[in-house]
Amino acid sequence: MLPLGRVIQRRLLATGAAGLLFLLPIPAAAANPADVDALWNQPQGVGADSAFYVVQTWWDGVTRTTQSDPTQRGMDELAQANTDLLNAYTVMQQERTNPGPQPVAIIDPFLSGIYNFITGSNAKAPIGSIFHWANQSLLKLEGRGSTTDIVGSLLADYQARQAAAERDLQLQPGSDAQAIWTANASRETAMLVKIKGLAGPGDGMAALVANANHATTALAARHPGTSATGSTATAGSTKGSGKGTDTDKGQHGQNQSGGHH
Repeated sequence: MLPLGRVIQRRLLATGAAGLLFLLPIPAAAANPADVDALWNQPQGVGADSAFYVVQTWWDGVTRTTQSDPTQRGMDELAQANTDLLNAYTVMQQERTNPGPQPVAIIDPFLSGIYNFITGSNAKAPIGSIFHWANQSLLKLEGRGSTTDIVGSLLADYQARQAAAERDLQLQPGSDAQAIWTANASRETAMLVKIKGLAGPGDGMAALVANANHATTALAARHPGTSATGSTATAGSTKGSGKGTDTDKGQHGQNQSGGHH
């Protein structure tokens, strides 16, 4: 029979290992190279405004690096670029519509009800405020303490992932990958317009979006669609138009890689 101290140590180690596995983000599913919709329907991961997002991006980078097929790796990078745009939109929309600490489900409403009944105040998120303070402190250490910092890092990563995808895909005129690239670029441009619409005067985000849009336009110009009539861009856009809208709504409620990431 094992001594009590050793039993406790083993249980603590098992609990710590289980907690670590729980915190590690789940790798995003690989995008289907034959479907542009798959590039916008990635599993949700850690929110971009979370201090743990750096772990998510690191893990996603590891899974992409181990991908031996350059075409699939390029599609994964393109999917990550799209996720960066969706995350940027989500963070900016959250800042505009519902900033500040968010209540912890079940716990905060219960505690707020008791606290407000006793004091007559209106505390919305007592536990959420503690988590928000801790998260903001870690974000400042990461150099992402403001919404502008977070969006700027997302848009910078978006451009880096786009360039990496172009390099790995080795796009050829008339290929399936080139058709998906053209259709995807159209969606990216539309998302950048939506992000720019959330930028406020003097917050510096309009310039960040303009730089990202310039990079997207330059890449798209190097890989144009087949023609104005019946072009691959139009075909891809039409195929995913309805689903793309639903995807935006689902992702905007996030993180939200999530998915990632």
